Amino acid sequence: MDYLSLNLTSTLAGLAAVILVMFLRLHWPFRFQYMANLFKRRLDVRLRFLDASYRKNRSRSVAMLDKSTHEIMSGNYELAEKFIVQGINVCKEQPSLFNQAMIHYLFYNLAVVYYSSGRYSEALEVAFRIYQRDQGMTDSLALIACSHARLGEVESALEAYKLISRKRSARDWKLFCLAEIEAAKGNYEHALTYLRQLMGKSSASFLHLNRSELEKRLEEWQKAETEAG
Repeated sequence: MDYLSLNLTSTLAGLAAVILVMFLRLHWPFRFQYMANLFKRRLDVRLRFLDASYRKNRSRSVAMLDKSTHEIMSGNYELAEKFIVQGINVCKEQPSLFNQAMIHYLFYNLAVVYYSSGRYSEALEVAFRIYQRDQGMTDSLALIACSHARLGEVESALEAYKLISRKRSARDWKLFCLAEIEAAKGNYEHALTYLRQLMGKSSASFLHLNRSELEKRLEEWQKAETEAG
């Protein structure tokens, strides 16, 4: 019966197998997101993967997250909010560790919906609560800075931006926040420069802001620059 006895090699192998299974179970629901990230320059492909996640994951919270992201990127904010609420309800009804983590991302999507819909005070409130609970979510900090800027609260926007500028990631968000802050200060020429840099990047949809939203900013600031001149 020696072959049943444990040794260091068998113990490590068993531990590795358990960790691998746990890793796969944890990340398997996100497989469509991972595949979508391979096509950052192909918005149509990314949208197909997000829709596939909704169809395959069905009533799980990750399905609602991906479907709401799909609708945000498509500019369907009212529909996105509907799926976010469904996802939050799933998380509350099934308070697993997985869903406790997922609810942060659902609320982040909700903040994006509010921001994209022009509901800046609500976006600021939700994004601030997210950042309070998880300061690793740089994107929520970016929404805080941008919402402050849209509300004309330049100093608060700059304080939030200083925290973002320390992060190596979120380059797209940094450009967008700079554009919003410069516009809030009345420096439309600088705001347009940052915005055009962002619009020249094919991965701009990573911001959860579709192209039409960026074009709205472009038109708004061009008009404001002309009137100021």
